[in-house]
Amino acid sequence: MTTIMDVEPPLSLEDLPDELLHQIFEFLDRDKELKAFRSRSPPPSYSTLYRMSLVNHRLRRLSLPILFKNICFELQLDDAYVICDTELKREVQRLMKALKCNAHLTPLIRNLSIVYYNDIGKRPHPWDADDYSKDLETFLIVDFLSRCTNLEHLELPRHIVFGDIDNSQPIIEALNRHPSDKLRLKFQYMTDWSISGHVHPPSLQSMSLSRVVCCYWAGQFPDEMKTWLAQGLNIEQISRLECNAQPDDSWMDYTYPGLTSIKSWKGNHRSLQFIVEFLQRHPLLKRIELEPGHEHDNTPWGVAFAKRMHPYSCKIFHPDRFMAVVSKVANEWLYEKIVVTFQDDIPHGGVGIIETMIQKLGMTLSQSPYRVFIGIDFLSPVGEYMTSEDLIGILTRNLSHLGVVNLRLGKFLRDILTRECAQILEPGSATNEGPIAGFIPFCERLRSRGVLCGLL
Repeated sequence: MTTIMDVEPPLSLEDLPDELLHQIFEFLDRDKELKAFRSRSPPPSYSTLYRMSLVNHRLRRLSLPILFKNICFELQLDDAYVICDTELKREVQRLMKALKCNAHLTPLIRNLSIVYYNDIGKRPHPWDADDYSKDLETFLIVDFLSRCTNLEHLELPRHIVFGDIDNSQPIIEALNRHPSDKLRLKFQYMTDWSISGHVHPPSLQSMSLSRVVCCYWAGQFPDEMKTWLAQGLNIEQISRLECNAQPDDSWMDYTYPGLTSIKSWKGNHRSLQFIVEFLQRHPLLKRIELEPGHEHDNTPWGVAFAKRMHPYSCKIFHPDRFMAVVSKVANEWLYEKIVVTFQDDIPHGGVGIIETMIQKLGMTLSQSPYRVFIGIDFLSPVGEYMTSEDLIGILTRNLSHLGVVNLRLGKFLRDILTRECAQILEPGSATNEGPIAGFIPFCERLRSRGVLCGLL
């Protein structure tokens, strides 16, 4: 006789609490990039989360805030090189109509970006966009700011530059009226308000810029920058690339709210204490790229590196070719890209000393999200006795914890491979393995262990 037992029906999504469903929907939203609305392109394949929002009212209520959290509006222009007023008017009017028809969704948007694409699929640069009417464009941005009441980030297309006399004032006025204290308006580039003989309007000079972010400043018009900083302007990245002919560290006298990275810093003739104070004034600063010629001895990263490498002495950096990079890890500045030459005299056969040196070097480097770059050479003639097998073992044992490593080795590797190949090949034998016989097999052995190798 068969006994029929009561069996509980399987759980469905409807049985789960809102908090758990929210976590599930966050997981389903695998595409963390901004969603794109194209006005003239085929509709995209709908995501799992979008299909989930169509099941019933409850799932729609939970999924819509995630679906509309990150939005990118793409405007398609026909001309390949300029912004045409007629095309811009057409695209802006379509977009504003869509906003009006979906006004109930705009409060859900947290992060919004606007991107223009021209006929060849590229974004216009500021220098491509001088001669066109900006009124409609400005009105669109102001409309976004008025409708998206919970907006936290609005990223403008790169041809709309901070400081443009034609549209800065109405946009910043609308920005400062916005109810959310979290809102930041992001410009990619900036220009000088007085570049064409314009004078700063008094109303602009008195406006707060604490909600305005400029992604990139290359050191141009420093006098204007002093005024903007006093008004609260945020700067994400400073580049000193165009300022390296005559290094000038006067830019370090100021505080740049929101600063996260510095590129192509060459000078540095300030004291260690001054640099420490500069870094303390910029707690969000995480990464600095240092040009050849940068002085390392009076920096927190240079001092920390020398302390960790003690008792060994290293000369940091190739003077002409390679840039060093430092990043902040747990409030300590560590190198993630560095070229070093060990200066110490190493006794003949001192393979153990060499391993200790490289072990110390590996422990001083940052495990950053970027691929670590290391260049190594020795002043002492270690290539006269070290074997390639010794070297591969030392490198993999002491650098593998850094993940995938981009390694460059100096003259000592040439000496090792030249000596070993001379012992194997007949005098006068030819090789097709590149500049050094045995180099390609050596690199392949290292690559199999997660280390990419090249020559300094």
